[in-house]
Amino acid sequence: MRLVLTLFLLITCCFSAIGQEELLRGKIVDAKTGFAVPYASVLLSNKSQGMGASGEGKFRFEVENGDTLQISSIGYETLQLLIDRDKLDFDKENVFELKPAVYELDSIEIIQLSDNFYLKRPKLDTLELGIYRPRIIRDWNQMQTIPFAHEGQMGITISGFLNSFDKKIQQEKIINEFKKSKEFKKQRQAEREKYFNKELVKRVTRIDDRVIDEFMEYCNFLDGQIIGKTEYQVTLLILKKYKEFLVR
Repeated sequence: MRLVLTLFLLITCCFSAIGQEELLRGKIVDAKTGFAVPYASVLLSNKSQGMGASGEGKFRFEVENGDTLQISSIGYETLQLLIDRDKLDFDKENVFELKPAVYELDSIEIIQLSDNFYLKRPKLDTLELGIYRPRIIRDWNQMQTIPFAHEGQMGITISGFLNSFDKKIQQEKIINEFKKSKEFKKQRQAEREKYFNKELVKRVTRIDDRVIDEFMEYCNFLDGQIIGKTEYQVTLLILKKYKEFLVR
């Protein structure tokens, strides 16, 4: 009877020791540099309990023997370990190392940005016309050939009015119209610059060179507002727009 009681007490003490919580003190460092990893996440994955490390990478946590400790931080591999009293010293601070999980760059290339990159400039999207430019334009006034039986081809003449229905001919006409329009825009822009240009804008407003392009885009004057007008009339328009530009 005494032996049974002794065994029962020993088993009870063993289970009590296993279930007893102890305070684990630790510090999380970078495995490569040895520097502290601040604000890492420390949790017991088997209990869904956790906390965050301090700015010095330190933490204090109540754990039991057999718990699974998980330590993670952005840019590092997650560390998981089993709490074992024989491997951890609860009387002092334990050090836990996290391995970096980031790529090391061989070089860094710095590209200079535009002087006006910080300005409130609207984004200009490229206009896609979707026009197919044909390699060969079919002329329906000429003799056309079509496959005939197995002995070759036969030529036939088709009236020229079908040119208006030919897709490639129509596309070529559209392209030619755009070319004419482009030349017209160049001439019109040259005419506009006679009355509204950077030299006049700087003389009237004393505006900084970094924002003069944006201001001129903001003005957005119609051709009829400036072409053929006197310098005085254009100056009044510029001053009005400049006041709006400053308070926008």
